[in-house]
Amino acid sequence: MAPLGKLVVAVGSENPVKVNSVRNAFAANFPEASLEVVGYSVPSGVDDQPWGDVQTRQGALNRAENALGAHCLAHGGAPPDYAVGLEGGVVEEKLGELHRGTPGLSASYTTCFAFMAVMSSPASLDGVRWGIARTASFALPPRITALMRGEGGKPPMELGDADDAVFADTNSKQKGGTVAKVTKGMIDRTAYYEHALHLALVPFVHDESTPGLYRDT
Repeated sequence: MAPLGKLVVAVGSENPVKVNSVRNAFAANFPEASLEVVGYSVPSGVDDQPWGDVQTRQGALNRAENALGAHCLAHGGAPPDYAVGLEGGVVEEKLGELHRGTPGLSASYTTCFAFMAVMSSPASLDGVRWGIARTASFALPPRITALMRGEGGKPPMELGDADDAVFADTNSKQKGGTVAKVTKGMIDRTAYYEHALHLALVPFVHDESTPGLYRDT
């Protein structure tokens, strides 16, 4: 890691919500640093709409690695101090036997979540290290799930497009996102990501105060 005079962070997206979430999280965890946070349009290497934990996590990892590569390409091979990937996904929760005898509880429903992946610079003394965290999840409205699955013979939609269709909005994924809609503004997409980014940064924030705490022994 570079001295706290300056930290350069590459983000695997140009979405302003994601870039601002990363900026806020790093500013809170490294308050003495001068931050340079740059977003790059990079591929996730997974489906446009990831389903399940494995694919969503892989998308976040890929975005972090691709952000590192994009930054190096743009800066003559010089790597950032950190590269960050954020990937949203959905998963069908199957309750199975758990729902029996519980009135009003469906046997299955679809939830939304996201993975955060933070990697340190390969040029650092410790080499590449990772911090990974998952957001909290929340249930999607059945109408959104139906659009995402392409029910009724319609083409499947990504979550952001389905969200816009149900809530009569435009480009909501670059604003408050689905989470802001369903919570009526109590939690927006920036805050939703920021919480998990704090957790993904846990392995790195002890480097100065408790050296070696999260390093392999």
